[in-house]
This record gives sequence, structure tokens and C-alpha cells, in this order.
Amino acid sequence: MDGTLVDFKIGISTDGGSCMMVFVNEDRRTTTCSLDFNELNDFIASFSRAAGEMARRRGDQGRGGDRIDDGSASPLDPINVSSAAFKLCADDGYVLGALAGNAGEVVGIRMCPDIASQMTRAMLQTLPVMSRS
Repeated sequence: MDGTLVDFKIGISTDGGSCMMVFVNEDRRTTTCSLDFNELNDFIASFSRAAGEMARRRGDQGRGGDRIDDGSASPLDPINVSSAAFKLCADDGYVLGALAGNAGEVVGIRMCPDIASQMTRAMLQTLPVMSRS
């Protein structure tokens, strides 16, 4: 798709198993895609990473990129995690948990086992290999 995005629509299937997204550019050309739940989560995560990077770059230019006008932190600001706790929900099989930050922030977590597995794998792959000595 070329040009500037001028419209975006999303529809969710009746069973909640998939969604259809439609992107429309300035020439009214459309691009559509169908995503399942995990693909949509990955798509949203990539937007969040891009937004964080945009905020970081604006901040590097001296404009306070990731701060709201009143000086408070934006919802996308990362926290320095100092502890974490997780448990399996017996009702639906989802992983429930919380991440606690150095400054007392707490972020609640609820994710399906597939996403928990993907997240664990991704975090482990980012760590350097440690020798056993």
C-alpha cells in the first residue's frame, strides 16, 4: 500500500477467533488482512514498540517525547521491573501475574499460555549465553 493512511477499520468475527482489518489510503485504495488472536496481539505489540521508539527519538531531540504535557509519564513508558509473580488461573487456563517496578508501579498481566510461552522464549533469546563454571 502506498500513500498516507486515511482510514482504518477493524471487524471481529462472531466467535472472537479472528478479525479483519481494512486500511484505506488517500487514493481510496484498500488493503485488507485477516488475523487470528495471536497474530493480532503480535501486531499490536509491534505498534507499541514503534510508538515507544518514536517517543524515544522525540525525546532525543529535546522535546520530551515520552512525557505528557503535564510532565507525567505516558502509559507506554517502560518500568524497571524489580519483581514478578505469576500463577495459572484454574478457571480458564490463562497465566495471571504482576510485574512490580522499582518505584512501586505494578502492571497486571493476563495472557494465554501460547503468548506466555512466546514471551518466555523471546526473553531467553535476548539474554547473552552464560557459561557454567
